Formats: sequence, structure tokens, C-alpha cells
Amino acid sequence: MIKKLLRTSILAALLLLAACSPQTEYTHAIPKNASVVMGMELDEMATKAGLNGATGEKVVAKLKTLVKGGLQGDAAQLAERIIEHPAESGLSFDDKVYLFATPHTEAIAVLAKVNDEGKVETLLEAFEKESLATPLREESGCRWTQMGGALCAFNNGTFLLLQPSRGDAAGMKGTLLSLMRQEQGEGFSALPEFAKVKAEGNDMASVINLSAVPYEWTTPLRMGLSSNLRLEDIKYFVAANFEQGRVVVNSESLIQNPMVLSFFDAMDKVMQPIGGKYLDFYPGNTLLWAGGNIQGKTLYQMLCQNPTIKQVLDNPLLPVDVEYIFSSIEGDFSIGFDNQNYLLYADVTNSGFLKTFEDLRPLLALTGGQITLDNVGKDEYLMRTYYGNFWFGVKNNRLYVTNNGTWAEEAGRTYGASLAVKPWASEVKDNRLLASLNMAEMANMRITLTGNASVDGAIQLVKSQCNYLNASMTDWRHGKAELVLKDKDMNLLQWLVGILEKI
Repeated sequence: MIKKLLRTSILAALLLLAACSPQTEYTHAIPKNASVVMGMELDEMATKAGLNGATGEKVVAKLKTLVKGGLQGDAAQLAERIIEHPAESGLSFDDKVYLFATPHTEAIAVLAKVNDEGKVETLLEAFEKESLATPLREESGCRWTQMGGALCAFNNGTFLLLQPSRGDAAGMKGTLLSLMRQEQGEGFSALPEFAKVKAEGNDMASVINLSAVPYEWTTPLRMGLSSNLRLEDIKYFVAANFEQGRVVVNSESLIQNPMVLSFFDAMDKVMQPIGGKYLDFYPGNTLLWAGGNIQGKTLYQMLCQNPTIKQVLDNPLLPVDVEYIFSSIEGDFSIGFDNQNYLLYADVTNSGFLKTFEDLRPLLALTGGQITLDNVGKDEYLMRTYYGNFWFGVKNNRLYVTNNGTWAEEAGRTYGASLAVKPWASEVKDNRLLASLNMAEMANMRITLTGNASVDGAIQLVKSQCNYLNASMTDWRHGKAELVLKDKDMNLLQWLVGILEKI
């Protein structure tokens, strides 16, 4: 375990403590069909993290202490030299370091430029002496080794570390060597979108396509498109920057497939700019809020253009008038959550569509009382189901749906200290979708996300420094996510390094 931690620490030091070196090309090793390609400006990020000053000296001292606890002799001395002067590794980080994933994330890789081949060889031989790597072998114009569950190869320009997501690393030897054999113009670097990843100006820049997502997760999207849809045709450029008091991530669509463009252009007509009227209907401590504006009739017509979806919506065994329900929804909608409850609002043109739910009663009677529908007021219902109860109805041309009986009784209530006074409230009307997670409120909740005490503890620590996280879309082509910290003068990278310094 100590040796594994040591290897990770040394690689972390190499990635964070950047060193200058001359320019050479090395990006040919990125596969053309990569599902994710990310370029990282580690030198700039190290500066923002404060590693070039007194903080960096303290971090170096901490890493040296860790090295002394896990390595001995020449290996320990080499590791200490690399921590102090990363150029001793033979790798360059003044140039971008790239992270990429193969389709369906079968493997993840790190790619860096080799500045000194002899020093890289010395580093890997030191790992071998500590039983962290197998002996170096020469093949296909490069040297390679296996480091635990990963494969590593290098030559006089390229360093590639390949980690399969499943199975034995040795089974990916052919993939590793074929990538090292690629020439300029054969791989991802020959594609026009690579210019965006390679360009200066962002701490992290990436191109991502949907082949990175598990296939089954894309079912809702594929239902609205042709069965011949290629997931790799749906791709986005995503850039992240660590600023004072916030982390900002911007996304831009790179989709060029006419069929996909047609689908999203149709969706653009369904979604309109948010009016923002429902911010007053949620208290300021709401954990998660999301809002948008939808044209229900237009959405129904668009969905029915797909034969599979139309067959489901027009199923004669479904007693409710789905078209009537969709067509009655027009305008703003929103949903808010606390730890266990939710409350949804939506503008409707009338309450007449509720009568169609009366047609459900004969079908519900077949459940033997396990699912029931009761009137609890004018245009208001309570449905009891296997999975819990929920209330829905219409008040003042506003549909509400909730799983909380008290909230149902108070539906339509506004709050003085509502979400409308939040610093992000003014941004709502500029978007067609916006979601906001109250990180300050979330920090008060002990939520187990991974089941690993150390990881969950680290997540809890990060949450304690955050104010809110927003995600928004001005249209389907452009999106933005923003993590805002409590301390407006703090850079998140600097804070994270400060934690490492105190360990």
C-alpha cells in the first residue's frame, strides 16, 4: 500500500511542479476515436495553486517525507530530485499534458512530452528496482513496461501511460504499441476540434463525445433519433478555469450531423427563455432548484414525429389523454428539493386536463387498493402508490406536484427570504434551463456518496468551502457551470494544496 501511495505521490508531484523545456510534437499518440481528450495547462495551474512560492516549498518537503517512508537507496534519492526538479523525470510540463479515454471508457491514458529519454529510462528502472514496474522491453520503436494495472511506453518524444478500466493491463499491449506507432495526421490531433483543445487560454480544455457514456444511459436520447445515430457525432468542447472565488466551466456544441442538428433545433423551439416567476415560491435554504420554460404542445408534436414514441403516447390501453395534458402546459416550470421532499410547479393554460385522470380509476381498481386516486379539493388529487404518496392539482393556473402533504396544502405560497434574493437569481432570465445546488446547505448534511470513508470525508471537506453550484443553458449549443466559493478571494487550487501542506 505504501508503495502504491508513493507512486501516486511522485506522479502527482511531476504533474503539479512544472518544468520548462523546448517544443516538440507528441500528440500523435491520441487515438482518432477517443471519446474524451483533455489538455491541461499544469504550469498555469501550479501557479494558481501557489506551488511556485513558499507553499510549494512546504509541499515539496511533505512529499520528500512520504518518499523516505516508502523508498530506499538510489530510488529514494532520485525521487527526491524529481520532486525538487521535475525536469529530472525527463518529462516536460511546460507543454500541455493530455488525458484521454478510449470509446466507452475501456481505458484512460495520460500523455506527456519526453524532454530527456535517458532520464525517463532511469526513472522507470528505479520503479523496477522497487518492484513497481516490470523490466523495460523494446518494441515498435519504443520501450515499454507494466506498472501494476497500467502500461507505460516512451520514446524520444512521447510518454504514454495507459490504464484499462477492466481486465488485465497486459491485454492492452497491442493498443499501447499501436498508439505509439501512429504518425502525425493519423490520430485525433489531425481533427479540426483538436485545435480548440490545444489552444492556450484555459486551465483545462477538452472535447467529449457521447461514446464516453455507458450505452444504456443514452436510451432516452436515441429514442428521439434514428437507430443509425453514431454517439461519437454528438460532441462538445468543454473548458474549465480556476478563478478567484469560483471555478467556471463553459461548453459549446460541436455537432455537425444534420439529423442531430435537426433534433436539437426542434428542441430549441420547445424551450423558451425563463420568466423566473417561481423563485419566490421556494425558501432560500432550498437544497436544489431547477427551472425552465416549456411549450407543451410543441413538445408533444415533436415527440410524435418519432414512430416509437408516438406509439407509446397514443397507446389505446393508456386511458388518459396525453396530448391534452401536454398541450395544457405552457410557460415556466420549476422543481425544488430538500433532503427528502420535492415540489414542482408549471404554468398551465387551464385545469381541464385534470379531468382526464378520472379515466384512470377503473384501471387503478384492478390493483386491489394498492394504488388509489382520491379527490382532496377542487382540482386537487392525492395518489397513493407502492412507492409513496404524491399530491397534485392546479391553483391559479399553476400545476403543482409534491410528495409532501403540508407543501400540497400550502401550494402557491411565496417566501420573503426566497430564492429570488440569491446572487444567481438575476441570471435565471438569461437562460432556457438553470439548476442551482445549495452547497452551503449541502455541507450541513452528511451524505454518503461513495461508501469510502476517506473519499466521502474529502468530499465533505470540499463542500464546506463552497457556496453554490449552478449549471445553465442559454440555448442547446452553449452551457455553463459555475462553482462559487464562500471566500471570494480564494482559488480552489490554492486551498486544495493548502490541505496537502497540512497533512
